[in-house]
Amino acid sequence: MRKKVLSCVREYAMFQQGDRVTVGFSGGADSCCLLHLLYSLQNELKISVSALHIHHGIRGEEADRDAAFCKAFCEKYGIPFAIEYVHVPHTAAKTGETTEECARRLRYEALFAAAGETGKISTAHTADDNAETVLWNLTRGTGLAGLCGIPPVRENIVRPLLFCTRREVEIYCAQKHLEFVTDSTNFSSDYTRNRIRHEVLPVLADLNPAVLESVTRMCSNLRAENDFSETLCDSLLQNTDTNAIPLDLLKNQPKALACRALKRVLQEKTGGDIAATHIEAVYALLFKNGSVTLPGGVTARSRGGVLEFPKIMSAEPFEIPFPTENFPAFVSLPQGKVSIQKYTQKDLQNLHKDLLANAVDCAKISNTVLRSRRAGDRFTHGKRAVTKSVKKWLNELGVAPERRDGVPLLAQGSEILWFGGCGASRLAKPTENTKEFLVLTYICGGNTNE
Repeated sequence: MRKKVLSCVREYAMFQQGDRVTVGFSGGADSCCLLHLLYSLQNELKISVSALHIHHGIRGEEADRDAAFCKAFCEKYGIPFAIEYVHVPHTAAKTGETTEECARRLRYEALFAAAGETGKISTAHTADDNAETVLWNLTRGTGLAGLCGIPPVRENIVRPLLFCTRREVEIYCAQKHLEFVTDSTNFSSDYTRNRIRHEVLPVLADLNPAVLESVTRMCSNLRAENDFSETLCDSLLQNTDTNAIPLDLLKNQPKALACRALKRVLQEKTGGDIAATHIEAVYALLFKNGSVTLPGGVTARSRGGVLEFPKIMSAEPFEIPFPTENFPAFVSLPQGKVSIQKYTQKDLQNLHKDLLANAVDCAKISNTVLRSRRAGDRFTHGKRAVTKSVKKWLNELGVAPERRDGVPLLAQGSEILWFGGCGASRLAKPTENTKEFLVLTYICGGNTNE
């Protein structure tokens, strides 16, 4: 057993010289075995080992018994010991988590706090725990990552017993005369893992006595496959702005790789768990325009050859008096600003066509305001002499939905004289009789729309 653990520790470079290692110590056979082994290997591995027991506040006197046992065990062997009290039932009732989920989260929070930024955390997961995890993941329709099981190393968490069976652990404890306690909840079928442990794994062991070794070997192989896929994903997303991903970047890849990249991006955007249904829905957006609402109120949208994640800005209706003097001028808006330049008749021949498209005859401006769109607004394009609703113009211009209420209109009553991003109306554009005119430029989020 000692050789097996040392081989695992060295293969996965679990420890470096001088590491401070906090062992999650429940008092059960697995954690007693791990703590005793690591403490006996301190000098060889050049590490320092301590134990942390987490009292979950679940099992009353039995939990108190376990805490007392752990303290006595550490005192017997001279191992530094600490205890952390949490209240799983109370916390789970507030958060809506299951008892198992809440206990696991609080346990790791306590371990991370005890280890600090530079310390290592060691947990006593065995090959049995790994097989239970894989089977549980399988029932939920997991992907490749879930079939990889429990990783030997994750961040600063190491699991030296991961390739040892629970039977091997019990033999070690018997050989070393190590006492341990048994959690009565381990026998309850109310917990998912217990049902897998007591009802499912024994059936599989009848079919193949070496089932634990087989699952362990499968996980090792799949972990290598998964690491390779992650490397491909890194290369695919390298130097890519994940706020605006070119559709061709993903849809020209094998679906497995595209979906892996999408999962990574969606997890980053939502900050939470993403289901396979979310990934499939966003993958479909690579081949059509549309949008999908994701957890956390995040929206994924396919538009203009790009997969984007727009931040929906709530633009309140606005109406701002239009200046009549002191040009050039700037008018600040909720989502940008309008620049106003004044010209005379002689400039008509020299201005670029884009500026002329946004030119408004001064003689036709009176009692005007810059305002947001309203229901029923219609606009007649200066060049095309076509009248459509402002909503249709915005659609044609490809203005993102979240920005449409911020686009300014120069209005004289119900008449729209100028439309940010679309230009001046047929009524307002300069003619050969124009003496002075204004050129309006709409600047939104650093982008200019004349």
